[in-house]
Amino acid sequence: MNRYGESNFFMAPAIGLIVGNLAGGKDKEKGGSGLISPFGIDLALMLGWTFGIFKTFGFTLTPGIAIGRMGFIIISIGIHFQQRIGFGIVIPIFPIWG
Repeated sequence: MNRYGESNFFMAPAIGLIVGNLAGGKDKEKGGSGLISPFGIDLALMLGWTFGIFKTFGFTLTPGIAIGRMGFIIISIGIHFQQRIGFGIVIPIFPIWG
C-alpha cells in the first residue's frame, strides 16, 4: 500500500497477440496452430484477465485462452509498461479444440 491508501495491484482485461509455435507445432501438417501462419510463424489471439503489480512498470500474470486453429487454455507470465503494453511468455495448459 502506498501513503494514499491505493493498492499497488491491479486487474484488467487483456487482449494480446501470440507469436510463436503454440503447443510445439503439433499441427504443422495443417499449416500451424495459430490463426494464420505466415512464413511458418504462428499468430494467435489471446483473451484473458491480467493481474499485475505496480501501475507504471511491473509483473503480470494472465490466465486466458489462445484462439487459433488449436485453442488452448493458457497462462502468461510477463511484464507491463504503464498498464497498456506488455510482453510475456505463454504457457499452454490444456487444448480446447483442434
